[in-house]
Amino acid sequence: MSDVQSAIETPPSRWRYLVALPLAIVGYFSGGMIGVAVAKAVGGFNGCVPPEGFPACNFEPYLQVGSLVGLLILPGFLIWRLWQSGAANRHSQRG
Repeated sequence: MSDVQSAIETPPSRWRYLVALPLAIVGYFSGGMIGVAVAKAVGGFNGCVPPEGFPACNFEPYLQVGSLVGLLILPGFLIWRLWQSGAANRHSQRG
């Protein structure tokens, strides 16, 4: 009984945040690339011809929004999934 009680009383570890930190960088850049791809599709649909050297017309807002969304979603999803797995382990130890 004391082993279960000590397992319940210990606070959860913070390692999941350290694991999610590198994925925040990956999410930032991948979200930006997806945003530019959306800008390219929207520009193609509107018939816009981008200036030489640029991937799409008016791609900056798409790049910024995509980067922000990727920065928040990818590590947030990882932390959420790790919390779920930790909760499942805590409930299975109780019996």
